Order: sequence, then C-alpha cells, then structure tokens
Amino acid sequence: MKNKFDNILLVFLWLLAVMLVGCIWFNIKFGFNIFSGAHWQHLAYMQASQSPIQPAFYISLCATIIIGLGGTYMLLRPRKNHPKKQPQKNVYTHESMAQTQNQTTQALPKEPELERPRRLNISATNNITPQTFTAPPPQTIITPVVPPVATPQNITQSPDTQILRDEIGSIFASAGYILKPNAKIANIQTALLALGTNETIWIGAIGISTDKMKQVVNALDQVFSDTLEDIYIKINAFIISPDKSSPTSNTIMTFDTINELRTYMQSHPNPPLDESDAENFDAFSTYISTVIDYIGKL
Repeated sequence: MKNKFDNILLVFLWLLAVMLVGCIWFNIKFGFNIFSGAHWQHLAYMQASQSPIQPAFYISLCATIIIGLGGTYMLLRPRKNHPKKQPQKNVYTHESMAQTQNQTTQALPKEPELERPRRLNISATNNITPQTFTAPPPQTIITPVVPPVATPQNITQSPDTQILRDEIGSIFASAGYILKPNAKIANIQTALLALGTNETIWIGAIGISTDKMKQVVNALDQVFSDTLEDIYIKINAFIISPDKSSPTSNTIMTFDTINELRTYMQSHPNPPLDESDAENFDAFSTYISTVIDYIGKL
C-alpha cells in the first residue's frame, strides 16, 4: 500500500511539473495561457475560421503531452522485485549452520543427557569391583561386563532414514533442482528442501501425516508473507510412506515408495534457468538460506 501511494504522489508531482513548464513555454513563445478558458475558446474560433496557426504551437502541444505521458509510464511501469534479505545479523551470526547438509543433521541429536546411563554403569562397576576382591570365586564379575557398557549412545535417527534422505536428495539433484539443508520446521524434521526456477520450493518428509506437513508449509508461508512484498513463492510439499491414519490432501503429494517419487520427478524436471534470470535466482537462493537459518531458531 505504501508503494502504491508513493507512485501516485510521484505521478501527481510529475504531471504538475510538466504543466507548469508547459504553461511558461506557451506564455513566452505564443502568449497562450493553457489554464485560461478564454484562450482555448479563441483557439477554437481560429481553427473554425481556418485562421493560420503556427505549426510550432501544435508541435509544442504534442511534445508536452508525450513528455507527460511518457514520464507517467516510466514511473508506473512494473518492475521486478528482488527478494528481501533478512537483517544482516541473521546472515552473519548463523551463516555456518547453512553451509552443509551434514551440519544440520549433526545438530539434531543434541541430547547430552543420553550419556547418563553410561555413567550409571561405570559407577555400578566401581561399586562392585571391591566386592570382587573380597568375595569368594563364585561371585565372578560377569554382570558388570553386561551390554550396558558395550551399548553406544542412542541414535536419534536411524542409518536407514539418513540413507533414504540422501537418495531423495540425489533424485532432485539429477532432476536439476538446487538442494538446501534439511531444516527442522515447526518441530518437524524435513527430508528434503530444494529450489527450482520461477521462485519454486520443494519440501518433503518421511513417515509423517499430511496435517503435520501442512504445519510445515504454513510456517514457511508465514515467514514469506512477513518478509516479502508482492512476490509469490510456490511450495510443493510431499511425503514418502505417509502415516496411514493421515487424511488425504489436495495440496500435499504422497508416495508409498521412493521409486514412485523417482518416477514422478523424472517427468517433472526443473525448467532450465535463463541467463537473464540468473541474478534473480541467486538472490532467491540467498534469501531461502537466510530463512532456513532464521526458522531453525524459532
């Protein structure tokens, strides 16, 4: 709304300036006041009586109209808006989090409390070892060497899930899309975030319901609406092996297997990027990286 009001004010000032300059020119050159109704009536009388009128008068009149309309068009012509960047503090403070996909996945299992069972096992062994020296041979130390000490830390994501995410990324990379780190949006871990031409985003997840995926899409839409003006970003969301209890959705695509996704993407590759749009796409990619850093902190 502010931009529209500014454009209207600029057009009004421009037309006013053209009219004032034209008035001065016609007064000096022809003694004609364009704001006087009597002068226009006299001009009409001269035209009706076929009295000779200087050609320069008509040329000046046409030039004034062309200049006024041409300047108005230049002020109102549509321009391509580049995506706005988030405040620089987000870009430089959290830039390291958006460098590679591995840093995002490593940031998820941040649970130091998982080591607590390990410390309990160690203390248990320390409490038992004095008994092993004082007890008779039947009390052999078999129980302390049991699985608890040998078991590693709990893994928050299974290797199979990570392999599936990598395979999804390779499918989109081979289809010509630009991969971004898999962000955690609305407390839901995504399996893919990729960019396409014409301000398009592909976002996917594994084994969740369509309702949860809608939460992810709504969270992204909210950030875009808060930080962009007059730019529409299309979001294509999909789920592999969706929750069986989740309802069907017209806006969320679902695939039972990754082979179905591969077949679909082979028929929907990323449109080629024109050289004239390369700068816009770079700005779009930088903006999405900033959004990933920002939304990961919410």
